[in-house]
Order: sequence, then structure tokens, then C-alpha cells
Amino acid sequence: MAKSFVIELDFEACKGCGYCLEVCPRNVFDPGRAFNAKGHQPPVAARVDDCVGCQGCFYACPDFCLEVTCRE
Repeated sequence: MAKSFVIELDFEACKGCGYCLEVCPRNVFDPGRAFNAKGHQPPVAARVDDCVGCQGCFYACPDFCLEVTCRE
């Protein structure tokens, strides 16, 4: 059975830099449409089932807004 992952994004802390979109090898993220309180548009984890848990988004995020964990 393949592993599945949970992606948690701190919507309010994200500044919408887009690094997670750029580094994801499985194209899990889409640009967001909603604005946070600071006026930024955080991305959306639109295809979580495609995540392979590489942690690329976690390491690319300059503000530590993402967390990727294995679903038990």
C-alpha cells in the first residue's frame, strides 16, 4: 500500500512567494485565490493524493509555513 501524506499550510503566515509551487515534483500546489490578512495569496494543496512526501516544499518555504506528515 502506498503512503499518503497530509500537507498543512499556515494560511496567515504565508506570503505567497510560490516557492512550493516551483519545487514540487508532482505539481501538488495551485496558486491560491483567497487573500490572507496581510494581503497575500497563499497557494492551495490541490492534489494532496499526488504528494510523495519529498519535503521539497517544506525546505523551500522561507517562512516555515508548510508541514508535510505521513498519514497513518
